[in-house]
Amino acid sequence: MTKRILVLLFAISCLCVTAFSQMPAAQPSPTPKPKPRTEHFTAVASLSRAPATTASWVDVRVSRYSSNSTTQRMANALIEGGQDALVKELEKAKTIGEASLTNRVGSFDLKLIRSRKTPTGRQIIGVSDRPIGFLEAYSSGRSTDYKVGIIVLNLKTNKKGKEVGEGILLYASKVKIENGKVDIEYVGMEPINLANLRKY
Repeated sequence: MTKRILVLLFAISCLCVTAFSQMPAAQPSPTPKPKPRTEHFTAVASLSRAPATTASWVDVRVSRYSSNSTTQRMANALIEGGQDALVKELEKAKTIGEASLTNRVGSFDLKLIRSRKTPTGRQIIGVSDRPIGFLEAYSSGRSTDYKVGIIVLNLKTNKKGKEVGEGILLYASKVKIENGKVDIEYVGMEPINLANLRKY
């Protein structure tokens, strides 16, 4: 069954339809920046499947984050050409992260990743094109209309100075613009909840 949700934080943090479509492209830094260290996160993924809910570990690795200019380009693609144009941009982009479920078939390469500060820590949003592995592993059917995978990590710093939190994973979704907002439909299973999220 197809269901629909509005994810406003996706618009704000990832595509930033209004802000990034109006801002100029980022200028290159005069001095080279050191290569960022890969960030590694794990969480317990709750998979709601009849007749019971099962759990697995999700493993997320971020090599680097998308620049403002890259995000602007993908936002413009979505605005001007819809999901198909966005997917083409994602397909052309280099892989900068990965999300996978341990001990199960199914993973996808993250092509657009954004991080922003929140009142309690930060939020990371990753986007993938055609997460076919997840569809084949966890969906009873497959629709070529649902070409985008989205993962959201909400992090805060605990008393020990470690980043922990929770998140959500949409392994097969359809993205479009309606009334200036990003509208996301997902098919098959409910979104996968990510609990006991932590950074290594």
